[in-house]
Amino acid sequence: MTIILSILLVFAIFLNLFPPKKPNYLYGYQLGSSKKSLEHWKVANKYASSCLIVLYSLTIILSLIEYKQKLDLGIPIITILIIGLVLIYFLVEKRLKKLD
Repeated sequence: MTIILSILLVFAIFLNLFPPKKPNYLYGYQLGSSKKSLEHWKVANKYASSCLIVLYSLTIILSLIEYKQKLDLGIPIITILIIGLVLIYFLVEKRLKKLD
């Protein structure tokens, strides 16, 4: 699980360092009102990538603790990941509503 989370973290860092310049259907934060304007697109991608970096870092740390302590934290880690992704969606949309 740590390897998959590490790959996701690399993608989130890549998204943060190289955000897409304009709305597209291949790369970037595609949900909600992010494609409403260019400003919405830039804010959504920057904020979502920052949140994803925090979420993936937290789950990697928990995954490493699981491995070192020989615990069974697979389901709690996945639960935290799913709840975190849903929370990120709502946080990004809340931030985008402030732009309107």
